[in-house]
Amino acid sequence: MSLTDLRQRVGRDSWRMAGLCRPLADGPTWWLWPVAAGVVPLGLGWALGTGLHQPLTALLLFLLMLPHVREERPVRGMGVLALGFAAHCAAAIALARVDPTGAAAAMPDGVGYWQAQVAWITTGTDPEYDWVNWVPAHLHLLVGIGVLAVLSMGFAPLMEGVYQVDLMNFYVGNLLAHSANPLPALLLGWHPWSVIRGLCYVVLVYELASLALQWLARRPLAARGTRRVRWAALVGLFLLDGAVKWVTLDLVRDGLAANLLDTPALHGDLR
Repeated sequence: MSLTDLRQRVGRDSWRMAGLCRPLADGPTWWLWPVAAGVVPLGLGWALGTGLHQPLTALLLFLLMLPHVREERPVRGMGVLALGFAAHCAAAIALARVDPTGAAAAMPDGVGYWQAQVAWITTGTDPEYDWVNWVPAHLHLLVGIGVLAVLSMGFAPLMEGVYQVDLMNFYVGNLLAHSANPLPALLLGWHPWSVIRGLCYVVLVYELASLALQWLARRPLAARGTRRVRWAALVGLFLLDGAVKWVTLDLVRDGLAANLLDTPALHGDLR
């Protein structure tokens, strides 16, 4: 099979798959499906003590986004991702708060990330937050996610995204349990720059999924002007992410440190 034939076959199958998923994307209850995709697999992962809910969540959100990509409905397409991740984060934070041991089994590497964040909050030192490390890391992440999005029509970045947000979710859930006031722990624990970065990657995944499907299926999906607007929003969010992190990093850490309850349990291991 030639590369041209392979492209035509993949494009045809992708277009058909997007059409098969369309019934879930239409109607007044379209928003319920991404919410369910964000919550139900997590519940199964918690019950079974496994992190396999992460690729499953990514797959479901990908399939729910695809019909909107095909029909060039960016608000709903990006809304699917935003709703799915928001519902997932809310449920995962609550789970980590009430059952940290069970959440640790369902959120791989969450314990290590929580311990690293405690060390940063209490000491103010962490190589991850040194600008000479995080600036190039942000650039590498953007390029890497972009390449993965093109090659997988957006699926691979979603899988990585669920894994990454669960690190934050486990951290924030445990932070709530060790903070004097839950509100600052929640608002500052999910770092403001991380929220902006999430929005940036929502736009990136949708736009590159659209470009990939357009190329594979050889069907025009969006006008150049529309794409320019989305790329401008993407670049703006990426720069805002870095600017907010640069300006508020110490303020966020100071706020979290002042709110932290320094108890023996804070430094205990979760098993």
